Amino acid sequence: MVSYRRLAMRVLGHVPVPFGKKKASPPPRIAAQRIAALALACAMMTGMALPAFAATYDIDSGSIDIHATESGQLISQWFMNGEQKEYVSDSDGDIKDRPDNNITITGTSTGNTVTIDADKDQTAHVTLENVEINASSTAQAAVDVTGSGNTNIELNGNNTLTSGYGHAGLEHNKTDDSGTLTIQDEKNDDGSAKGSASDTTGSLTATGGYHSAGIGGSDEHDGQVTITGGEITATGGNGGAGIGGGAGDTDAVGGDGDVTISGGTITATGGSLGAGIGGGAYGNGTVTVTDGDITAKATGRYGAGIGGGYGAKPKPSGTLIGGNGTVTISGGTITEASGGYMAAGIGSGFQGLGTVTIEGAAVIKNAQGGAAGAGIGSGTRGDSEIIIRGDAVIENAESSGNGAGIGSGQGTTSYGALVPSVGNVTIEGNARIENAKSGSGGSGIGGGFIGIGNVIIRGNAQIGNATGGEEGAGIGGGALGTGDVTIEGNVTIENAQGGAGAAGIGGGAETQPDTEDTRNKVSIKSTEAGSPDITATGGGASDGSLPGAAAIGSGSVADGATEVKSDITIEGKVTIDATAGGSIAKGDAIAIGDTPLQEKKFAGLPVGAVITRKDSDGVDLTQEGDKPTEPEKPEPEKPDPEKPNPNPENPNPEQPSEPSGAVSTSAPAEELTASDAEYLVTVEGLSVTNALGKQITHSCTQNVQGKVLTIRVNSIVATAHLTMDTLRTLKAQGVETIRFCTLLYRPTSVSIDALLNLGVDEADILWTHNGIQARLTVGGTDSSSLLQ
Repeated sequence: MVSYRRLAMRVLGHVPVPFGKKKASPPPRIAAQRIAALALACAMMTGMALPAFAATYDIDSGSIDIHATESGQLISQWFMNGEQKEYVSDSDGDIKDRPDNNITITGTSTGNTVTIDADKDQTAHVTLENVEINASSTAQAAVDVTGSGNTNIELNGNNTLTSGYGHAGLEHNKTDDSGTLTIQDEKNDDGSAKGSASDTTGSLTATGGYHSAGIGGSDEHDGQVTITGGEITATGGNGGAGIGGGAGDTDAVGGDGDVTISGGTITATGGSLGAGIGGGAYGNGTVTVTDGDITAKATGRYGAGIGGGYGAKPKPSGTLIGGNGTVTISGGTITEASGGYMAAGIGSGFQGLGTVTIEGAAVIKNAQGGAAGAGIGSGTRGDSEIIIRGDAVIENAESSGNGAGIGSGQGTTSYGALVPSVGNVTIEGNARIENAKSGSGGSGIGGGFIGIGNVIIRGNAQIGNATGGEEGAGIGGGALGTGDVTIEGNVTIENAQGGAGAAGIGGGAETQPDTEDTRNKVSIKSTEAGSPDITATGGGASDGSLPGAAAIGSGSVADGATEVKSDITIEGKVTIDATAGGSIAKGDAIAIGDTPLQEKKFAGLPVGAVITRKDSDGVDLTQEGDKPTEPEKPEPEKPDPEKPNPNPENPNPEQPSEPSGAVSTSAPAEELTASDAEYLVTVEGLSVTNALGKQITHSCTQNVQGKVLTIRVNSIVATAHLTMDTLRTLKAQGVETIRFCTLLYRPTSVSIDALLNLGVDEADILWTHNGIQARLTVGGTDSSSLLQ
């Protein structure tokens, strides 16, 4: 035990002579120094807090142990003198359990390592500054983070950590009671705050040994990592993730990776069977990204770029171990996410479930699935649950073959029966997909080869190109798979292109047999959010064995087979441009419907809906009802000269009489019959009352473009009654402006958007003309300023 006198002398910069060792006598100390040492010793004995160091420690001098305790952070540095463990000494004495709450480690070593242990509810704070530790020959971790507490590692300068067999480069094994590891770059290298053009960025390059992650878990261990900043390069050993889990085993021991990234520039490369970021072999990956710039690659087989590692079903249990990828990206940029063979770029590894949410302002520049894996979704034999929403942008999501661009990976067969994978995809909000593509067999969005595509696209979502590979739909099923596609609201699809023999929107090629439960289902509807605008093209013939497919509907089958047909619903003011994959000349021209020649016809579409159909040669295939026409102008009723006029003061019944003494200051109300530019409509939820509050007759007309609705009343005093629900319905039908025409007052108009933007969900709207003025109230609040 160190005496108080000896400790006080260390603090003052004087090292006492160790027992049993001789040292040259130091020069006599002056009286002031002796007095100070004695005072410090007395203060320690009376309970005075010990001064804390803020030192820099050279790893070349020895291995370092750091312990975060309730009373503070302690550091020890030691080396092996033969078989004897000795502590490193400096001018302040032996470095053993030295209090230091601001530790910086620097230097280069080929054998020394760092261990950081934090007690429960405590946090260790350590800075790595231009450290290079190569422990590849020691079978140890270069830096090992343990304990039930948390550890924060700050990066200064350039740091490199390389570990030995069975250990991660920067190791943090997740257990039931382990704390968190956070890698950060919150300060500049000189300790100053960030926020100027001269800011520096700390970096870390970490390489794991066999079966271990670059950063995270070691062999047969799960890994946990949080990254908030810095420039990080992590490479996993065989079976390990770049960042995440080490290799697990068939007893479900280890392999899982729990990774959170909220900043920094990250490059992560997984070893064979491991994900770039996420799970190792036999491991699941749970990855959350809120910010940062990320490149993640799985270099070997079966691991996702971001998500799950290799998923296996060992006998005799047959229960899946690992493979699942649960990925949430709500910000930042994924520059590249590349999966290995049979794995997704973002999502699951081989056989796992890919659960992916991309939202907020996230940008995915390139998500590349390996062969038989989806760009975003699942790997081979895996289903997917995908939500893309908010303002997220997917610039490119692609499978190299047999997986969907966005959706599921390849399905499989079992004892001769098809076992399809299922791609459940929802795209909504303001999300934008610029390119989703399969190399072959899979759909652009939906199912992979032998895959079912269940796709919902709604809100203000925009799809640029959704291109199926050979026999895969643009949006819907992969080859041998059906599509269940719902498109509704203000959706724009610029190009849904089916692969050879597959629909642009709907089913893949060669899907059979046909039953009510297995049919392709396509629903396209306008809603309160707006009206869909869709361009779709069916795939052409496939080497002469398959005819061209429908733009919207079913894929085609070889001669003699019975393909799965389609149930197609189109409602509201949709705009559809459908080009068949075949031609009339070849006898396989279907734009909307099923092959062989079964064009679907629609009736009851509102004016403003436009459906254009043509074959691959441009020949018009328009069907009756594709372009609804306005009702014919009714002939005005002519007065019967033999029938007495019930109103002798008004000889013209078409024009109501004005009250005695009234002077018309503006044009009278327009006639109630439709003009050449308008057609009569009925508006549910609209009523008109007179000065006594009694309902009176009115008429409504809509212009040919559908943007202006006019309410006409042959009365001087009239009040139109509307609701917010009525306005939302009108907006969904394409109406932008409402006009109100009465006697003795000029017509007034109001924008539907202006009313909806008032932010009132439920309110009565009263619009009154009294011959002198016009007034508009919404929920009892005067809103007349909105009138034009």
